[in-house]
Amino acid sequence: MKSNYSPNIIKEFSESTIKYILSEIPPYVGLVVFQTDSDGEILQWFGPWEKYFTEIPVKGKNIEDYAPFLFGMIPPLINPMVISHLRINNTTYAEVHIFLDENDKNWIFLLDQTREVEIIHPIFQLYNEDKLKSIQDRKESSAKGTLSALYLLDYMSFEKDGEHFRLLGSRPQWFEELNLKLHYDGKKILLWETFPYIEVFQLEAHELWNSNQDGKLISGIWEEKKDAFEVIYLQALALRHENRNYLLIKPLNKQSDLNQEFIQKARDQRLTLDQLASTEKKLKQLLSFKDQFVSIISHDLRSPIGAVIGLANLLLTDEKANHQLNSTQLELLTDIKNEMLRLLDYNDKLYQWSNLELGNYKISRKNVIPLDLANFVKKMQEAKMKEKQISLNIHIEQDFWLFADETLLGQALNNLVGNSVKFTPQGGKISIKFESEDDQKRIVISDSGLGMDEDTCNKLFIGFMRKTTMGTFGEKGTGLGLGIVKKILDAHSYSIHVQSQPGKGSTFTIGINEYP
Repeated sequence: MKSNYSPNIIKEFSESTIKYILSEIPPYVGLVVFQTDSDGEILQWFGPWEKYFTEIPVKGKNIEDYAPFLFGMIPPLINPMVISHLRINNTTYAEVHIFLDENDKNWIFLLDQTREVEIIHPIFQLYNEDKLKSIQDRKESSAKGTLSALYLLDYMSFEKDGEHFRLLGSRPQWFEELNLKLHYDGKKILLWETFPYIEVFQLEAHELWNSNQDGKLISGIWEEKKDAFEVIYLQALALRHENRNYLLIKPLNKQSDLNQEFIQKARDQRLTLDQLASTEKKLKQLLSFKDQFVSIISHDLRSPIGAVIGLANLLLTDEKANHQLNSTQLELLTDIKNEMLRLLDYNDKLYQWSNLELGNYKISRKNVIPLDLANFVKKMQEAKMKEKQISLNIHIEQDFWLFADETLLGQALNNLVGNSVKFTPQGGKISIKFESEDDQKRIVISDSGLGMDEDTCNKLFIGFMRKTTMGTFGEKGTGLGLGIVKKILDAHSYSIHVQSQPGKGSTFTIGINEYP
C-alpha cells in the first residue's frame, strides 16, 4: 500500500520546527511525521506509516489510537522529548521525537532505528577502538625505562597503574605471532581482556603490589593457541621495585622449560578459564534480562501514572468538585498531579537509561532555579523531618544559576537529603547551600548525623550497595539511592565528594561543571 504524502505539511513547519529538524533529526530511513493539536488530534501527517501501524492514520482522530506508546506524552512534559530505541512492534524499533513549536502545534517524528541498533553502533565502537589503539601505539613507541628493552629477550613488560597496565617498550615477536591485540579503556590497557589468566594472577599478586618492600611472584603456566596445531605456554612475573609495580610475560618455548607437571597445570588452568568463560556468558545473559526487565517495567508504569494524572486533572478542572474540596484538599490534589508529572518524566529517563550501553542516553538541560530544587526536596522530605524534628536550612547565593536536567538533578538532591534525614538523630540539622568559591559553583549538603568512617566513604558511590544500614529511627533503605545519585551527576559531568567522621555528621559537595 502506498504511503499518504502531503506536500502541504512542509508549509506548516514553523521556524523553530525547521531548526529542530536540521539540528536534531538524523537522516534515517522510515521517517513518519505527525502534526497534532494540544489534545493529540491528528491535523496532518506523511511518511511510510505501514512500518509502525497496522492501519492508515486518519486526520481528526487521536494519535494515541494508532500509537498507544505515546499515551500521556501529548503535549510533551519536557520540550523536546526524545525516546530512543522504543520497541514499536515485534520487528521494529524507533526513535521518537516530540516537539512543541511556538504555535502550540505538536510535531511527532518517528525514525526507524531497527538496523541502526544492529549495525551503526558496532561500527562506531570499532572505529573508536581503532582510534584509541592508534593513539596508544604512538605513546607506547616512545615509552622509556629500565624494562622497555626486555622485549628483545622475549619479555612483554607492563607497569601497573591502579587496576590498569601501561606497555613498556615494544611488543615481542611471539605476541605478534599469536595475532592478539591489546584492549584499551580510554588511555589504559585492560590486560585481562587479552590474557584472561592475568585477572586470576593479579589477585595472587595483590599483597605484593600493595606492600612496602621490593619482591617478586611467579605465576602458574597457561597456554595460548598459535594456530590449529601449535600452542605457546606463557608465564607471568609480578615485580615490586622502588614503590612501582610491574608485570612481565614470557613464553616457555624450550622443552627444558616444560615438564609434564607444568603442562598438566596449564591444561587445568585452561579448563578453569573455559569454566570462567561459560560463567561470563551466563552473566551477560542475566544482565540482558535485567535490561529488558527495566525497559518493560518503566514502559508499563506509564499507563497507571498517566491515569493518575488524568484523574487529578479531571478533579482540578471540575468546578463542582472543587466547591466540595477545602483549600488543603485542593493543595494535596495539586501536589499529587505535580509529583506524578515529575515521576512520569523521571520514568521516561529511566526507560532511556536502560539503553546506556548503546550510547543513546541524553539529558535535557534547561535553566533551573535553585530555589525550585530546594523547595522540591523540602516538600519531599517534610513529613520525615517533622517526625524526627529535624530542621532544614536553605542558603542560595545571589545570582546563582544552573543549566541542568531539573528532574534528574532534583532526584539526586532528594536522594542525598533523604540519606541525611535517615542518619540524622532526632532534633538534628541539615543544610543545603548553593554557593561559589574561587569561581567554582557547588552544591553542599551537610548534616549533623551519625557520620561514616573512611572506608565507608570510599565505597559509597561504587555501584549499588546490597548491604544497607538502618537509620536512626530504624529506617530501611534500598541500597540504590547513592548509586543513582552518582549516575545522574556523571551524566551532567558533575563531581561529588564526601567528608565525614563517625559522630560528626557528613558533608556531600557537588562540583558544578557549567560547560560539559
